[in-house]
Amino acid sequence: MRLSDLLGVRVVDARGNNVGTVADVRLVQDGPLQQSKQAALRVDGLIVVERRVTRLFGYERHVGPALLRRIVHSRLGAVRYLPWQDIEHLSPDLVRSRSTDLQPFEELPTRLDPHQLPSH
Repeated sequence: MRLSDLLGVRVVDARGNNVGTVADVRLVQDGPLQQSKQAALRVDGLIVVERRVTRLFGYERHVGPALLRRIVHSRLGAVRYLPWQDIEHLSPDLVRSRSTDLQPFEELPTRLDPHQLPSH
C-alpha cells in the first residue's frame, strides 16, 4: 500500500465510532543515516479530519489569519492525530485505532525535540 492510498480512507476508533477520514500523513526525519548524509523519513502518524478530505495548508493549526483559520476549521471540523503505533487495522477501506481518544492535531509540536527522538 502506498501512503497516497491512505488519503480519504475512513478512520474509526476502538469502539467502531467514525472519527473522520485521513487527510495527510505525518513524516519524521529520524531514521537511519542514508548515503545522502540525511536521516531517513519514517511515518509518525495520520492526520484525520472530521468532515471532508481537502488539501491541508497549515491553517488547521493555530497559525495564520484568524478569519482564514475559522473558514478552514468550519470546513474540516475537528482535526485529530492518530500516531502510527496506535493503528490496530489498516486496509484500503478502513483504518481502526486502538484508542477511543485521538489527540487534537493543533496540540502536536510543529517540530520534534531532538532529545525526545528514539535512539537507533
